[in-house]
Amino acid sequence: MKVASQTLSYLLPILYLAVIYIYYIIFTGKKKSWTHKTTLFLGILLIIHGIDIGLRHAVLKSIPLSTIHDALSFLAFSILFVYMIIELRLKIRGSGIFILFFAFILELISSFNLSWEVETNELLTSPTFALHASLSIMGYTAMSLSTLYAIMYIIQNHNLKKRNLGKLFNQLPALSFLEKMSIQSAFIGIILLGIGLLLGHIQAEAIMGEFWPNDMKVIATDIVWALYLTGYIIAQYLRLHGKKMAYLSIAGYFILVVGGFMIVYLTETFHEFN
Repeated sequence: MKVASQTLSYLLPILYLAVIYIYYIIFTGKKKSWTHKTTLFLGILLIIHGIDIGLRHAVLKSIPLSTIHDALSFLAFSILFVYMIIELRLKIRGSGIFILFFAFILELISSFNLSWEVETNELLTSPTFALHASLSIMGYTAMSLSTLYAIMYIIQNHNLKKRNLGKLFNQLPALSFLEKMSIQSAFIGIILLGIGLLLGHIQAEAIMGEFWPNDMKVIATDIVWALYLTGYIIAQYLRLHGKKMAYLSIAGYFILVVGGFMIVYLTETFHEFN
């Protein structure tokens, strides 16, 4: 089973590239007849990635979310899942190539840095931990999509002002749609990550007897989330729209990601599982 899991993990980036290529030939107009088949390919890739996560769960005897590289793989899986829902609901495929490429980068980094040591920490078998970790990563996923839509908004806005109304402009969704999806994704991300952090505090109280443990990683993560939330509330209060909202979304996500990596690699914490 371990060999099967390892093989599938190494194959996943190739499968992601294959689906990205399908979106590329549709995006460039080379295979417009394939347009209505994209969701099928997405579904197949999602199932295969889900099997990979399931196999790792069986091999590690725990939820495969305890390392940063496992988290990156689950983040790629979450992006794929959320985007497929958006595509099914809105029938708009112009943003697929960009979103899937971002997921591919995450999966590529993850696939070649995974650990295969069996976990012994009983915390990883806890349903509360599973919910805490999953919702937190889904929150980061929604925030990632918010940023991607913001980037696409800037690209579309630039093309419109320069009157560069070529294939890129025609294939990407309209500005109003991109702005709305960026804002909605940010809101969903704040809620999901907030609930995930809350469950983490509940877990800490159950195990350590402290709702707010004196741990730098926990404190810093709460602060970064609160800053992101504050930025969102201020933007809505000031009715920021267009490029200002797009740049704010990108800046907020940059702070979130950079802060997260600094917390993981530069601080000592009980929040370790390996």
